[in-house]
Amino acid sequence: MIFISVLVTCFITNDAYAAQCGCATDPLHVRSGAGTTHRILGTVPAGECHTDKGGRQTANGYTWANIDYNGQDAWAAINWLNFKACQTNQASTSIGCPNIVSRAGWGARSPTIPHSLLTHTPNHVYIHHGASGGCHTQSACISKVKAYQNYHMDGHHWSDIGYSFVVGEDGNVYEARGWDAVGAHTLHHNYDGLGICVIGNFMEHVPNDAALNAIKSLIQCGVNKGKITANYILKGHRDVGQTACPGQKLYDLIQTWPHYHH
Repeated sequence: MIFISVLVTCFITNDAYAAQCGCATDPLHVRSGAGTTHRILGTVPAGECHTDKGGRQTANGYTWANIDYNGQDAWAAINWLNFKACQTNQASTSIGCPNIVSRAGWGARSPTIPHSLLTHTPNHVYIHHGASGGCHTQSACISKVKAYQNYHMDGHHWSDIGYSFVVGEDGNVYEARGWDAVGAHTLHHNYDGLGICVIGNFMEHVPNDAALNAIKSLIQCGVNKGKITANYILKGHRDVGQTACPGQKLYDLIQTWPHYHH
């Protein structure tokens, strides 16, 4: 089987549009260095996009591109890539998945150290809320995601935003650490599950349908891609820690969802 990738090159301009995307149609092994002898960091599915860092090397008969793979310095063969103009809000999408705005799309800071990788497919999903104001447009939600990242990196001195994904009431999913990286979202459980944070405070009301549908679609997308086990367990943050997160109303709601287990 030939493994191919979808990569995205996003050069941010003043009008929030990027210049170039590289796209392909089949999955690709992403490696720690240029060449097939280097360690595989993960497999990028068709339709997923990652920032092109500009470096090029030739090895094993292929030209390799240096990319940002969920905050990690990585390399992928470009031989099957089709580069074309794109916007900075270019989303990482595939069949059955929600609209996922890439790290490049929302202007993420680079992590201070490379992310550690999960050693097995996560069998838990932990739901959080940001305990902040909400957002209903992409521009407003991007501002919130950036604020979360700044708080985690500058306030907690973590290497990056802690969540795996962030969901807005604009209906978009925002890539944080992504599918394959160990998060910093749920103490003692960062290695067994992914953390999904909904922007807003849900102590007194539930998220809107756009956000709720995005959460459900994201989880199913992860199952379809093999990024979450089919028999995963869903929990609220408060199920495993002394916290009000993900807010009382959202917590009450997720207890009615399939796969929830206290």
